[in-house]
Amino acid sequence: MLDPVELQRIAIAALSAGAIVLFGAFYAVCLALGRLKTLAFLLRISYLAYAALVVATVLFAWAMNLAGWWLVLVVVLLVGYFVAPRAIWRLSVATHESSEPKPPTGAGGNE
Repeated sequence: MLDPVELQRIAIAALSAGAIVLFGAFYAVCLALGRLKTLAFLLRISYLAYAALVVATVLFAWAMNLAGWWLVLVVVLLVGYFVAPRAIWRLSVATHESSEPKPPTGAGGNE
């Protein structure tokens, strides 16, 4: 039979794992929309979502009693969640800049 404390930690781990996914997605979406529409409040919300992601990740690590290399993996996860949406944004901007049609030159535009 499971100890009630262990059962509680399993429930906390499951809920915090779900929160990691949700806050990570919310961070990426708010960051992308904030940059796309140049809305500063969405960028601030994205940082709040990332802070919530960090809290959920720390809670998950505590609930699962992670130690040693597992904690290193948690830090890599947090760095990846922070860097990946930014890198994808830069890649998207660079890709779409090269495929934008160039405006016509000259007075008539039909040269």
